[in-house]
Amino acid sequence: MGTLFSDTLVRLRKEAGFPTAYRFYHDNGGEPVLKMTYRNYLLTEQGKSLPEMGKLQKLYPALRLPRTTPGAKELIVAWLRTLGGEEAYKDILEPIITPKTEAIGLSPVHKALQRTLAESKFYITPPQFRALVSSFETYKCSLTMGNDTGTWSAADIAKAIRVKPAAAEKSLKELAKVKLVKEVKKGFYRSRTAGKMVSYPHLNALEPELLAKFKEYLLKLEQSGTCEWASKGIIRADALALRGLFPLIGANVEAAQTFAVTSKTEKSAFFYVIGKVVRLWDF
Repeated sequence: MGTLFSDTLVRLRKEAGFPTAYRFYHDNGGEPVLKMTYRNYLLTEQGKSLPEMGKLQKLYPALRLPRTTPGAKELIVAWLRTLGGEEAYKDILEPIITPKTEAIGLSPVHKALQRTLAESKFYITPPQFRALVSSFETYKCSLTMGNDTGTWSAADIAKAIRVKPAAAEKSLKELAKVKLVKEVKKGFYRSRTAGKMVSYPHLNALEPELLAKFKEYLLKLEQSGTCEWASKGIIRADALALRGLFPLIGANVEAAQTFAVTSKTEKSAFFYVIGKVVRLWDF
């Protein structure tokens, strides 16, 4: 029999797109990232073990729940209620915490869309991410193949991303080593992420130098393109309250996936869809 915390954890894990405890644990980097063994994590999901606070801090980022957003608050409150018991929580903690777990929240349409997209997510593991950012050519190679269901040779990739065939071949071998692409016949490869929504590891699972390279690659892509459309606004808001908006922005950015195609059309191109909230200054 589970607990409020374990039941909440399992539900949030499934909503995030991890169908099993095994996939959640290993796709997030395992013990080095989550700071617990797989057996410990299974006991947590079964309600037989409640993680200490330090380990709880590793769980909600792995669930792709930004800090202080409604989902993260829900998990933390479930932990507190399980730790202290319902009576102690209501008498001691609830009067001073008063969590706003709903905040702005997602509309039923957005929630349905999230559930649908979660089923098509492909979670990149830390070792796979390390291979992805081993070079800008390798990143572009993965990006290109991940949006096409066909087979690719080094010559095809070299032509598509405008690099030398030797660099394209090296990239394909790097990606094959970590099982992001599969060699279906001699010299021809197919992506394992084609048609799926790729989700990268959370920041706490990445070495700073890898994250810096990834940001550099994204900046290169953005600067090399042309803006098709933009919507911007400057507002004064409470920082904590505004975090309730983040899941909604995220859901709308993810909705772009419903327009993705995996074969060339007359007007097909790569589009970089971005959602940002930038703090300007305290006021």
